[in-house]
Parts: sequence; structure tokens; C-alpha cells
Amino acid sequence: MKAILFVDDEPWYHESIRYSLESRGYKCLVAADMSTALEMLSVNEVAVVVTDIMMPAGKDYPQIDSQETGFHLINKLRGEHPQTAIVCLSVIGNEAKIRPLRSMQIEYLRKGEVPLARVIQTIERAARDGGQRTWRL
Repeated sequence: MKAILFVDDEPWYHESIRYSLESRGYKCLVAADMSTALEMLSVNEVAVVVTDIMMPAGKDYPQIDSQETGFHLINKLRGEHPQTAIVCLSVIGNEAKIRPLRSMQIEYLRKGEVPLARVIQTIERAARDGGQRTWRL
């Protein structure tokens, strides 16, 4: 069973996404900050991390601005867990901030604008293809 880790301080947002993925056989984990997410990654094999950008960094990273936490998490994942796929699900609309994510082959989906079915399809494709492959819908 493949695991998906959702990292977001608003877990209610992706409840329906998690329920749908769990009904398809995925194990879904939730972390509300970067510190907790990294702890969970150290003890769980995770196929996909679905992360927000703006969220608390957590107890281990008090110096990180909560407006940028997701970018720091993504950089750590790329260095420490390169086989883990990453999907960014956030409200950020600033193209200058989104462009680097796309250049790293990270699928960016804007909260509230992308249909639920597409979000689920994107996460499933990421779980299937892994973190080192280029994939687009």
C-alpha cells in the first residue's frame, strides 16, 4: 500500500481528497507543519508528499518564515528523499514563485481552482511515476 503525506495546516481542505485516495487503497498521513512532516518521513515510506506553501515550519525550524515553509520543505525533500514525488497544493498565485516549482518537475495545483478529480488524478500519477520522472497531465 502506497502512502501519501499531506502537509498543510488546514487539514479540512483535503479531507475529501484523502477519503477518495483511501478508498482507492492508499494510506494517507497528515502533518500540520514541516517539522512533523520530516519526522513522519523518517519513519514512513511515502510515495507522494502533497504540500502547501504557507504553513508553520514547526518546532525544529523557528527561523523559517511561514509564508515560505513549503519551499523549504520541498528543498529538503529533493535532497533527502529524491524518490518521493511532490505535488504542491496551495493558494499562491504569484507566477514568479510557481515557476521554480515547475522547473523542478513539481506539479502545482491552486487550491479552490482545480477540480477534485484532477487533484486526485495528479496525486495518483505522482504515486505511480515517482519523484524523479517528468510527468504532466
